[in-house]
Amino acid sequence: MKALWIDPCFGASGDMLLGALIGLGAEPEAVCERLALLGIPGWSINVSTALRAGLTATFAGVRIDHDHDHDHDHRPHRRWSEIDSLIGQSDLSQRVRDGARHTFRLLGEVEAAAHGVSIDEVAFHEVGAVDSIVDIVGVWIALDLLDVHVVTVGAVGLGHGTVRTEHGVLPLPAPATAALLIGAPVRAIDVAMETCTPTGAALLSSIGTWGTLPAGTLLAVERGAGGKDPSTHANVVTAYLFDTAEAHRLNAAGADAALLTSNIDDATPEVIGHTIERLLAAGADDAWVCPIVMKKSRPAFQLCALTTEGLAPQLREIISVETGTLGIRQTRLAKFALPRTMSEMSYEGHRIGVKHGPFGAKAEHADLAAAAVALGRPLRVVAAEVHAAFDDHVRGLRESATADVAAEAASPTVPTRTNPTRS
Repeated sequence: MKALWIDPCFGASGDMLLGALIGLGAEPEAVCERLALLGIPGWSINVSTALRAGLTATFAGVRIDHDHDHDHDHRPHRRWSEIDSLIGQSDLSQRVRDGARHTFRLLGEVEAAAHGVSIDEVAFHEVGAVDSIVDIVGVWIALDLLDVHVVTVGAVGLGHGTVRTEHGVLPLPAPATAALLIGAPVRAIDVAMETCTPTGAALLSSIGTWGTLPAGTLLAVERGAGGKDPSTHANVVTAYLFDTAEAHRLNAAGADAALLTSNIDDATPEVIGHTIERLLAAGADDAWVCPIVMKKSRPAFQLCALTTEGLAPQLREIISVETGTLGIRQTRLAKFALPRTMSEMSYEGHRIGVKHGPFGAKAEHADLAAAAVALGRPLRVVAAEVHAAFDDHVRGLRESATADVAAEAASPTVPTRTNPTRS
């Protein structure tokens, strides 16, 4: 299980984040190949090694063919709805489409609020240009290529001064950046420059949650370079890649765990469901909700999350921010997790993941649901057929293994052979 911690202590931009992820192993050729699915011509990504305050970093600069400036698909001003449709109708993976659209929606909402218009009337300027579309979609593609699903982000460094935009001279941090970072941990940098761009702020706010280093084994550390090399600081964003499997294995031995609970009587079921999804995405071992009755016979929910003590502060923040609760209980307990492994099987051309435990196995619900939709069959029918096929497969392996053992026991000389049912 991979996790990513991003340290934007000197700020962040789209190209800095993309550079850091490419440095961690997201192949630029694969990123560009998937970006081409957007159908926007006239761009390229220049990847190189750069020095920022003496530190090596990966620079991922987007180049635009200015011969396309007046082309309809390359004009620098685009409406939010146009960008949303462009990404949503592409052949990119569902995760990349959903993530990139969420990032641009955040940008659209702050722009709409700043100018007093609806989001459909928002015409992006700097953030709507092709290079920003490439940066935002490219970052989500890189996360997908790295197979990272848990991202936490540290405090964001913010400079001061002013910046010139198409709206005129604006204070720093830019109004859009400030709005996107409401609720985020920030730190001041004594430098007169824009350290965090709106694109960078939108990405940091949408690819993960605010928090500290996760527990696990550190696999790699890479830096993404900004376009400028000021003498005041290292203009980089740093990304730390972790393997969190060891932290989860520790729980199998009965290591300390934490149970978070909060009684909530003023949140909708939709908010509770969204909070559970965020808790699981942030690394909670499990999250669930129970109906309860509070004082004055008020119906309510008890929201629960099981996690490690190290991750508990981050999950408490998610519960507080999402639900508005005024209190969270944290209980220390021992968790005993049995070992489990994953395998795959094919069901009429569809990949089905199967989770194995010491006393049984179960197909992944999401894979079953996807196969049921694609085949136009009821989910319960597909699930029954998949589990029956898996049971037959396991039974065949056992019978083959038993026959092999019996044959070997009966013969003084074991012949050399290949058994296609065994690996």
